[in-house]
This record gives sequence, C-alpha cells and structure tokens, in this order.
Amino acid sequence: MKIEELKKTKDLNVEWNITIPSAKVDSELKKKYLELLANVKIPGFRQGKVPMELVKKRYSKSVIPDVLDKLVNESLKEAVISKEIKPSVQPKVNIKNYAEGKDLVFNVNFQIMPNIPEIDFKKIDIERSNLKISAEDIENTLKDLSKKHERFLPLKNQRKSKMTDLILFDYIGKIDGKDFENNSGKDETVILGSKKYIPGYEEQMVGLGINESKEIEVVFPDDYREKKIAGKKAKFRLKIKDIQEKVQNIPIDDKLAEELGEKNLAMLKEKIEEKMKNDFKKLSMLKMRRQASEELLKRTNFDIPSKMIDQESDFLKNQSNDKKEKEIKELATRRVKLGLLINSIAEKDNISVDDSDISNAVANEAAKYPGQENQVVEFYKNNPNMVSNLRGIALEEKVMNYVVNSCKKSDKDCTMEEIFKSDFLKQEKLAISDNKKEKKK
Repeated sequence: MKIEELKKTKDLNVEWNITIPSAKVDSELKKKYLELLANVKIPGFRQGKVPMELVKKRYSKSVIPDVLDKLVNESLKEAVISKEIKPSVQPKVNIKNYAEGKDLVFNVNFQIMPNIPEIDFKKIDIERSNLKISAEDIENTLKDLSKKHERFLPLKNQRKSKMTDLILFDYIGKIDGKDFENNSGKDETVILGSKKYIPGYEEQMVGLGINESKEIEVVFPDDYREKKIAGKKAKFRLKIKDIQEKVQNIPIDDKLAEELGEKNLAMLKEKIEEKMKNDFKKLSMLKMRRQASEELLKRTNFDIPSKMIDQESDFLKNQSNDKKEKEIKELATRRVKLGLLINSIAEKDNISVDDSDISNAVANEAAKYPGQENQVVEFYKNNPNMVSNLRGIALEEKVMNYVVNSCKKSDKDCTMEEIFKSDFLKQEKLAISDNKKEKKK
C-alpha cells in the first residue's frame, strides 16, 4: 500500500491518495471467487465444477464492489494507525482508478482529532455552596404543602355540586344505544375540575344534588387510548351518591402530617429538612459542574474539526426552529469543544462507564417521568441501541464529577432561594418559574 499525502493543514484537514497494488486486489478477488465456486449452483454443472470464467461473468458485478469496499476499509484503517492519527468524522472516499488486473487508487478526505492540551485542575477555583436552613424556610415549605394538599369533608348543609367538590357516583355509558367495554362503574370518585375524565364530562356533573341522576353526552377524543371508541359520541347515565367539599386554609398540624404520610408534624419537618438538603446538594453539584465546564472552555485553545461543528449544527437545527444561524453555530462549537475535552480527560485519566453507571443513567431518566418509571426502564431494555445516548451522558457526568473533585473550592453558605441566583442555574430557575405560572392558570 502506498500513501500519497496531498494535504495536511492546521485546520485538521487531511487528504490522501492511496494505492493498493494489483496483486493484492487480484488475490482478494480470487479468494472470493473460489468461495463462490465451491458453493454456487448453476444448472448443467455439478456443485464445485462450475468454470471460473462463468462464475466471474455471472457474479463480478457484486463481487468486485464488495472486495473493493473491504480493501478500502482495511487499508484506511491500517493507514490511520500507522500515521497515529484519529479521524474525527467518517472519511469521504472516492475511487479514482480501478480496472481488473490494475492497481486500485482511491482518494480520501477527512478531518483528524485535535491535540488537546493538558489541564491542571488544581489551578481552577470553583464555588461550593453550602445550605443555610432557617426556621422560615421550613415554615414556607409547610405553607406550600398546606396549599397544595387536598382535604374533603361531608357537606354541613345540603347543596348542589360545584367545581372543586369531591363526588362519589355510579355510571353506565352507551354508544348508539349499545354497551361498550368498561362502560360502567360503581363508587367512582372525581374532583370536579381535575380533568380526570374526558372533556365535558366533569362540567356536566356541576349542579347536581346527592341521589340525583342525570344523562350526559360526551365525545371521546380522537386520540383516546381505546381506539374502538375514539372520536365517538356517548351517553352516560350518572347517579350522584355523595358530595364532599374542599377544605380551605388547612392548618399546619399533626393531622396534616399524618395525611402526608408522616407520624406527626415534628417528623414532617425533619423530612422536609432532609429533602431540602438532598435537593440542595444536587443543585450545588450541578452548579459546580457547569462552572467547571466554563473554566475548561475558557482555559483551553485548540482547533475544532469544522465537520463535527457542521454535524452538531444540523442536529440543533432539527431540535429548534427559533434559534438564529449564528446562535446555533456558537452553541454547536461550544458543545463540540466541551465533548472533545470530556473525551480527552476520560482517555488520559482512564475514566470509563460501567454497567452500574448505565443503570444509574436509566434510573435518572426514569425519574423524569413520575408514575411511568417502569415503562421507561422497559423501553431501554427493549431498545439497547438507545442506551448509547445514555452512555455519553453517563460519561460526561462521571468526567465532570472527577474534574469538580480535582478543582480548588471556595465555600459559601447560602439559602435555597439564593443558590438560584447563580447564572449557572438559570435553566432550573426558569423551569420553576414556568411551573408556578402553569399552576396559577
């Protein structure tokens, strides 16, 4: 094999002309034809006795491309190993010249991985936040729990049902006068306005008294989970069996603690403090990882493969339509640079991902979908190709934890509210703000 280097510049571009001698190509072709010769069946000839020329004539159009492809891949792999370089993206190959009995000449273009400088983590100083809890913080959390908690009591004075009431009822439904699967229920409960049932169902239960019956009409949504009745109109006969009203201004006491699953108010306060500490610890670590990432980006300077940036830009464009071209390019460059740094640190410091890291990554992903954790875990079990995405996330977290632990740290006490003032937690602060707005609607 002969390698003619045409281009190697500081922007990481490499271009070669590679020549594979005809003897090597002919040898591989002959080997492939002999394999076919031993197994091919052609009418009029016994197996293994078909003339070589006939085999070549019949199968050359499929054999030659396969053999050339194999030789190109093998020689390219051998070339990059001998030159001690690493392609950053899939090389672009163009066969320049080949005829049977002649040398194979192909051109290859690619970009190589850059040389990434060593980083002294001990010279990086990051801020470590330590939680400062006050009695007021605990009290504010208790007030929030009290506001969100739902408690219902029997009506003191009989009245008609209204929104926010807890209703106990029986029902039976018909479509075109006929029963359908799961069309009836007894002693069902619903909080009016909870949107537990299909649109229009709960609204038509308003204004009914205990022991009253009513026939309502609803239309199942087109995307309803039971495909057989999706989009169909149904009539339901309802009977209201009990109405309980929502308690306003629930007092913060032992009864509230018991309804929230704790022995008493003192135990509830302990659990709140414990949760605050755990949540704060995660936020503090996240803040340090992001600060460390920014320091790595600021302190290093190296060429970044433009084709990797192009690929990342294309990915980001598909993910978001509201970002400008310049913004996408800057974000893509940042992400590619950080990814190269993380992989370099992992390689130099022998950091790898094992099965327990993947299991943790799956568990963390499942935790994002409360109530559907088992389905998420099953999804990754049944789609092992998707686990590769989590592998990258797990490696990044493991490397950045290593970097954070290796950096110098300056301690600072702050409250849960104060930590969100950090620029490194803007996303989380925005998410909390959006969540509060959603709940007010």
